[in-house]
Amino acid sequence: MRVRYTETALRELEEILAYIAQRNTGAATSVRARIEDLIGRLSDFPYMAQETERMGVRRLTIGNYPYIIFYTVEQDEVVILRIRHAARRPLWDPK
Repeated sequence: MRVRYTETALRELEEILAYIAQRNTGAATSVRARIEDLIGRLSDFPYMAQETERMGVRRLTIGNYPYIIFYTVEQDEVVILRIRHAARRPLWDPK
């Protein structure tokens, strides 16, 4: 299955990595590798993450790092919607 990033997800990923790299370039490299590894697995196992309260949107946590990948599965592709720090406010109001 193909993986596609939204512009928002790409921007968020670059912002995350730039922030980390300012403090520790090795850590930024590790975070990038972990995120890319997990997203790569989604092409084989698109339903491996739990579904959120928003229908069709799944949440994949990054293990040792405090980031969450939000994505959907649409026909023959996984669409990465957002990549966010877990401590940030929710993406949407659960009401």
